[in-house]
Amino acid sequence: MHGALGKPPVAAETDEGGPTSSRVMLMLLVAMTGIAPISLYLLVPALPKLAASFGRDISIAQMTVSLYMVGIACSQLVMGPLSDRFGRRPVLLAGLSLMVAASAACIFAESLPQLIAARFLQALGGATGMVISRAIIRDLYGRERIGAMISLVIAVMMIAQMLSPLTGGLLETAFGWRAIFFVITAASLSTAAAIALCLAGNPT
Repeated sequence: MHGALGKPPVAAETDEGGPTSSRVMLMLLVAMTGIAPISLYLLVPALPKLAASFGRDISIAQMTVSLYMVGIACSQLVMGPLSDRFGRRPVLLAGLSLMVAASAACIFAESLPQLIAARFLQALGGATGMVISRAIIRDLYGRERIGAMISLVIAVMMIAQMLSPLTGGLLETAFGWRAIFFVITAASLSTAAAIALCLAGNPT
């Protein structure tokens, strides 16, 4: 199994000056864990406007949510084994790169089927962080801290998820539904860049 930084958990945890010794790593774990579910809930308030924009029934627009959830489920089945084989960092970057590309495709979607397909790919890439963040915690921290770190990451992520529908509604009202995907693209790109920098100590 590949470690996040190529170090045993205790060594990584006590390495002063490394990413695990600061709050940056904690926030990075929160970001990679929450990017997919937050992106799910951001769009929910905009579904009626989305359906009206494309002249389709609301039940069709809701597939941007239901197939997104399918994408999350599929990602969780395959990303764990891939990260064990190829390493945390490469799989994370590949997944988030897919999310960035799919989010950009959502911005320029000209039909609802295009948007639905792009949302599926968005979830497939974004959910990589949900799986691998827990593996990274196990790589970086000793047994006595794993449970506490996972709980802390999930707690912060849940607060962000609770605020996501409100944020999505405000974005849609002020700038239109495509603005939601601009925000998701920027967030996923920023997360990918942070991973590339903070986990740069070892390519695996």
